[in-house]
Amino acid sequence: MLVSKDDHQIDINKKKEEIEIGLDFILSQLEEPTIFPRTIMTKKLGYQKIVYSKERALEHFIESDFIDCRINAFPSLKEGATWIPDLIFIDLDLTNFKTEKILQVTLNKTLKSIKEKLDNNAHPTVLWSGNGYHVILPVHCSIVLERIQDFQGFDNPSEKFLRFAKDILSNNKADKSNNPSFRSCLLRIPNSFNAKCLAKGASFENSKIKIIQEWNRDRPSIKFLLKDFKRYLINQKIKELNKKRKIERRLGYQSNTENNRIFWIEKLLDTPISDFRKNATNLILAPYLVNIKKLSYQQSFVTLTDWLQKCNSFKKLDFNPDYLVKYALTTAIQKRIPPMKLVTLMDRNLELYNILHK
Repeated sequence: MLVSKDDHQIDINKKKEEIEIGLDFILSQLEEPTIFPRTIMTKKLGYQKIVYSKERALEHFIESDFIDCRINAFPSLKEGATWIPDLIFIDLDLTNFKTEKILQVTLNKTLKSIKEKLDNNAHPTVLWSGNGYHVILPVHCSIVLERIQDFQGFDNPSEKFLRFAKDILSNNKADKSNNPSFRSCLLRIPNSFNAKCLAKGASFENSKIKIIQEWNRDRPSIKFLLKDFKRYLINQKIKELNKKRKIERRLGYQSNTENNRIFWIEKLLDTPISDFRKNATNLILAPYLVNIKKLSYQQSFVTLTDWLQKCNSFKKLDFNPDYLVKYALTTAIQKRIPPMKLVTLMDRNLELYNILHK
């Protein structure tokens, strides 16, 4: 059956109307007033592109034949600005479940978990992606988490919260390969089409992004998750430190037995530092020079005073270097203590560890 030009034009106009409705639906869930600029992505583009208006986003969606139309949940910010985690995104991908029934059960449990852990009135958007469910929940967060005292000392807590929330609210059933971040949290536009589904031979109708449930415009506060989130960050940090310790046990504290050299301590001797000078002298350098390298007292004294002079040029010393060196060398000789291990330095002074570990 042939399709007339008029019918084709009507079909295109209908798709334009539908994609605009879908975009408006997503935009209505993003926090005002910074809706634009933000990035979009389509199948035709193949990369994220910043747009400054709804109209420009629509132009790209139309140019891509409405396929793989997505928009970032978070705006593009100026240099130095910080995002607020005001939207939670959970991807339940069908490929991670044995049957669609199990997927549906998981969705129901996720929606129940959101009510139990956040607010009984929480009613997020649910989209059918063509290959699973996308749960989109705008939330209330009054301040970037980096400014909260409990989260200072942790790297990127606001962004890590996005990943924590999607895991805890889905009972760890969310797609492991989808790790939301402020720069790449791309939301599919209702009434657009999923290219993966089309590639598998699905019809346009079965590849269409559909609204299953609409957000009720109630933004639950994230405050009830913050205690668990702090515990999560601590556990993650412990895991990272344990992983580093294992690596250091294998590689970080190796010495050259022929030359009695420990390479990271040799690097320290060539590196002037602004603090930790006393501890470095007492606990690392003096024991290393006399007990590992087997240098004489006089050789060790000259080496240490030279290093402290370099440190003094970097930042003025607030102690008598000669007295410190004599004390450190005498103690190292008498007690025969080994130098501090690199894994211990990681706990004592992470900044110096990072400098010497590079």
